[in-house]
Amino acid sequence: MAGLTDYYTDVLGVDPSELKYIDDDFVGARLHSGKTFAMAFGDPVRVLERNDDDVQIEIIGGSFHGSRARVRPSVKFRDTPLFRFSMVDVQQGDGMVVETPGGKIILIDGGDNQLFARHLAARFARTTPQKRLHVDAMIVTHGDADHFSGLTEIKASEKLESTPEDPRRATKRLFITVDQVFHNGLAKRPTKLPDKTTRPVEEMFGRTATRGTDMFCTELVDDLDSIEAAELNGAFRKWVAALRHWGEHGRIACSRVSQRKANGLRALFDEPGLKIDVLGPITEMIGGREALLFLREPRKSTEMHLSDDAAVTGSLSASHTINGHSIAMRIHAGNVRFLLTGDLNQQAMAHLRAAIPSADFECEILKAPHHGSHDFDFRMLEEARPVVSLISSGDESTSKEYIHPRATLLSALGKVSRGPTGVVFITELAAFFSKRGPAKLLDTLGKPTATFDPTKPFFAFERTNFGIVHIRTDGHRVLAFTHSGKEGVNEGYGFDVDAQHRIKWHPSLRIRTAPSR
Repeated sequence: MAGLTDYYTDVLGVDPSELKYIDDDFVGARLHSGKTFAMAFGDPVRVLERNDDDVQIEIIGGSFHGSRARVRPSVKFRDTPLFRFSMVDVQQGDGMVVETPGGKIILIDGGDNQLFARHLAARFARTTPQKRLHVDAMIVTHGDADHFSGLTEIKASEKLESTPEDPRRATKRLFITVDQVFHNGLAKRPTKLPDKTTRPVEEMFGRTATRGTDMFCTELVDDLDSIEAAELNGAFRKWVAALRHWGEHGRIACSRVSQRKANGLRALFDEPGLKIDVLGPITEMIGGREALLFLREPRKSTEMHLSDDAAVTGSLSASHTINGHSIAMRIHAGNVRFLLTGDLNQQAMAHLRAAIPSADFECEILKAPHHGSHDFDFRMLEEARPVVSLISSGDESTSKEYIHPRATLLSALGKVSRGPTGVVFITELAAFFSKRGPAKLLDTLGKPTATFDPTKPFFAFERTNFGIVHIRTDGHRVLAFTHSGKEGVNEGYGFDVDAQHRIKWHPSLRIRTAPSR
């Protein structure tokens, strides 16, 4: 059984065969308390009773699980689940959730803080040490901390203890098991050597080999636990510890992915209506082994994205290497194609473009590379021709400010989008805050810094809505939407995709308001 199916039966005690799914775009449900609850295309419910005036339903999953509500009799339901994709605002980084029609739960990256774990704990509520969420796979596109360190926060959430004075902490706990982990095979070493000197850049991923003027990373690993802890940086050591912890509850298969070595990832999406194209990273054979090209620092230019050789003459760069060799994939959900690009940069995108026929990049949904960085390849975006583009970026501290997304990338997405206009969602623009006024911390959280003294009053804002972008599809009909800071208000767009990937926009969304009190 797949993870979502297990969650319904083992954690929520619900028979999946009894479920129906919302078949309108948005539906307002009236709870017995009188409050309204917004539901969207594909949300699961149990239909309890039909009347002339309303339909009685039970909400399944989330914080309102088990609540009874009324919806209008005109509301439509479907028998089969959807392909559901969510991009979560994790500030600097990526964090995505995939639920397949066959019931699999797949996590793609996870940011570097608690936000992704908190979202999962609310989305898959009511897990316990005995009744864990079964995650079918984690896909870590590459080994930058802002793409996987947040997954270790899931492990940390198990230790949160709730008390009668603070029951909210219980809702932040999540207990999981993991079947498979996929990654790109590059493991970062510590920046400092044992003698406190700085490690040479060419040694950041272990052994290398040269061919002509090119250098290649040859120490690609499947099982990160096979590397001595002293040879991993701090983020990787914590990640290995998390994998060991989850491994106590069931064996985890860890696999390196490349275009040559992708059978495990393809098998993950082997269900009716789904398949996956693994586009990268592209390896080369060096000394009979797969190896990854050491990428270079690009020259600074406002037109970097228009160049074919922006990084050819630059110095070797560990950050560009691990970013550029992100796992890049195109998921087919019926007629709808999702192109997920990790943190690809211009050099890597140009390399993919040269190696793969252009048709392999076309998509309806594009996860824009590297949080909207200026280091992208315009020609690959032209070949992608997305209908909806997603950018994962969020407000961060001054130490992590990279000016994402860049103005050039936003302009490029507008130019390459299919049709007279496209849709570009940015996670930080879908997040909302409320002004709370003067405040001070109840206790001292850490020591004062040059920029913040935790003992002094400050002007407070509360994050009232995290910036999540949802894509839901049955293989031809698509709903793309975000939430807002106002109850019952969403930004959403609907369209159909035929077998030839032609797009027909819905002139308006199908919205059913909540029944009156």
